[in-house]
Amino acid sequence: MKISRILALLLPATLLTAATVPAAAADPAGALSRCQNGAPADYGAATNVLGNGGGNIPTGSNPPNVLMPGDAFKVRPLISDRVRVDLWGYNVGPDGNGTLAQGGDWPFPGLNQFAEVLRFNNDPGGWVGNPAHATAFQGCQTWNSGYPVRFLFYVNDAATWDNGGYWATNVAIWRANP
Repeated sequence: MKISRILALLLPATLLTAATVPAAAADPAGALSRCQNGAPADYGAATNVLGNGGGNIPTGSNPPNVLMPGDAFKVRPLISDRVRVDLWGYNVGPDGNGTLAQGGDWPFPGLNQFAEVLRFNNDPGGWVGNPAHATAFQGCQTWNSGYPVRFLFYVNDAATWDNGGYWATNVAIWRANP
């Protein structure tokens, strides 16, 4: 039998097999388990959340979505870091001053004054979910939204022009679909 005849017989079988192999299914439970058991993250990034300007992960002026539905993740602000929130040296950690912002000009009423705030944002769809304290995501959790997102960080302060310092913040992601 000639080689061309053998190839002619094998090619359709190879194409049929390749076309019917299903894509890998997302495994949110596996991603969460890897996170909880200390396995290396599939994605890790850090940013300095500036007291007078915030920050984002990934970095850049219009970062891409990085957290996908079903992924497990952690957000770890460095608790010992301080942001100065006035010209007189009053400074706070990422949990803010412990007093809830009420009314007025606070950008995130109901969250701690001067706290590091996390918003999830889908490019190009917009905000996903409500603002929350960045420190609320220090433990492993699954991203249950149906939208991929990026991480945008803020300071809950109506006047950031007089702020200084930063909170070093790390994000780790374990993929549901590695």
